Amino acid sequence: MEVQNIRIDLISPSPLNPRKTFDEAALEELASNIEKQGLLQPITVRVTKSEEMTNLETGDVTPLPYTYEIVCGERRFRAVSLLKAKEDEANVAKIKVHRKKSEKFQTISCIVREMTDDEAFEAMITENLQRKDVDPIEEAFAFAQLAEKGRTLEDIALKFGKSTRFVFDRIKLNGLIPELKERVRNGDIPLSGAMILSKLDEETQKEFNEEEDE
Repeated sequence: MEVQNIRIDLISPSPLNPRKTFDEAALEELASNIEKQGLLQPITVRVTKSEEMTNLETGDVTPLPYTYEIVCGERRFRAVSLLKAKEDEANVAKIKVHRKKSEKFQTISCIVREMTDDEAFEAMITENLQRKDVDPIEEAFAFAQLAEKGRTLEDIALKFGKSTRFVFDRIKLNGLIPELKERVRNGDIPLSGAMILSKLDEETQKEFNEEEDE
């Protein structure tokens, strides 16, 4: 397994990643730990494209560097990106006084793998669902996406060590309207209440949400 150091600016988060929320305070803490101890575990990426640039005057074609998409490790990537931003700011001041720039956080350790969209998506889901602090709404979305791709409740339950009933309930939870999902995330609606609401049709959910806002 080869680990490569790849420039941060050539890497981007994947739109396929079901995880959409990141605790900023926790990211700052992780960044602080990485700054002191280094990155202990590389992130996993896949090549997204290799573009070419054509000189309009000469017609010469120059290949551009590969770009990469994160498969696993977006949280670590975000933390290192915070350190890169701090380093970039410090480098501006160094350049002004003719001091050598720092390059410590311009790259990140990566494992590069060839993966299809489906393989990458399943790897992202697996990483996210193995977290201790997994968001039930994100968990619901992930299970629902797997089900849509043809995975049975039994397959999903076995893969993630859950009961089929748990998986079924989470998939139902994905049926909440966006406004209610956000209220579950914010703690305005307990999970037990969200499960009840998820059994209602969309119109009834909207009515409940509007009544609560009044």
